[in-house]
Amino acid sequence: MINYWSTVTDDELRMTDKAVEFLQGEFCPPGADPIWSTEYFRWKLGSSNPAGKGYLSLAILDDRVIGTISIMKKRLLINGYECMGGEVQDAYSAAAIRRNSRCINLSQKDSDPNSYINKSIFGRLTSEVRERAEADGISILYATPASENSNSYPGFVKKLGFFDCKGFQVESFSRPTSKLVTRKYPSLSFLRILLRNIEISSIALQKIIYSQGLCRNRTFENRVPSADELDELWIRLKPVKGFSLIRDASYWRHRYLEHPIAQYNFFNIRERGHLVGIIVARLFLASGGKRVVSIAEWMNDEHIPFGYVLSVVMNYYRDSGVEVFNLWAERPIQKRALARSLFLSRVGVHIILADTPDARSLQTKAAINNFYLGSSDNV
Repeated sequence: MINYWSTVTDDELRMTDKAVEFLQGEFCPPGADPIWSTEYFRWKLGSSNPAGKGYLSLAILDDRVIGTISIMKKRLLINGYECMGGEVQDAYSAAAIRRNSRCINLSQKDSDPNSYINKSIFGRLTSEVRERAEADGISILYATPASENSNSYPGFVKKLGFFDCKGFQVESFSRPTSKLVTRKYPSLSFLRILLRNIEISSIALQKIIYSQGLCRNRTFENRVPSADELDELWIRLKPVKGFSLIRDASYWRHRYLEHPIAQYNFFNIRERGHLVGIIVARLFLASGGKRVVSIAEWMNDEHIPFGYVLSVVMNYYRDSGVEVFNLWAERPIQKRALARSLFLSRVGVHIILADTPDARSLQTKAAINNFYLGSSDNV
């Protein structure tokens, strides 16, 4: 039997309670922290976002949400010029409805009843939300299809006019701790104390090497810098080439301090009291209750060794019961520091862009891009 669903434009966020019920019920892993809430949708798609109000499209069947997609507006800096962009998020559809279903109304863009955007929930919602965003002048749309939602990747790049941008060389790095190793391999449990002591000693030693040697004149603080300090740091460090979000004080405040679900820690690096670096990290529960620390984002002067950034964060969380540290990195010097800190697991990250002339300008591998885990909705 064919299921006929309809689409709803919900940019005014009147049906987010039904969207949250669908998303949390079908896609939030057991034992994990909550991912969605009505407050979360208001935070990212409402007027409090410094970039402006976003877009939400829903698929409805029998008064139930069976599919979602959103675009969160982002202020971007592309090759030194400010522009309005957006991240495509919440690309989910009910597994039981994906096959043998179609939209009750044909798309105005395609009258073929067998076309992708008339049969696919994901295809139709993406087409509609992208059309509204581009009509409002958004010139760069990006998405980062994660491994747990890899079903969306082929549709994006083969059916919906997106391309996998090779100008980004971002990889996801992970470092398991002794706690995860002994939980995954119970036969090694007799080595738990030894492995833990080795781990703690190596993290502490790395911190000492940087704090008392290579970075002797720098201090580390666990607090939020002032807005003026953040603005000054951004003005000094903002890139003139490649891709970057606009990371002024209003960005850091909205993205991390005002997030309605996640809680983040801010770390400052100072030289003689002057702010020269900021790091944001999050400790959370992933699938099965696994304790994960994600280094979401950082911004620092070039002379600050990335190994120092890693050492202060890992040392801070070393007694938190963390099982995995992870982050995204792109630059070779960062990747070498990660290898020295035993971030040995690495997987390429797909960053896909809507195919426009502005987006194609980022295709060159020579571009210096600033894309972090926190540039996406994955943390």
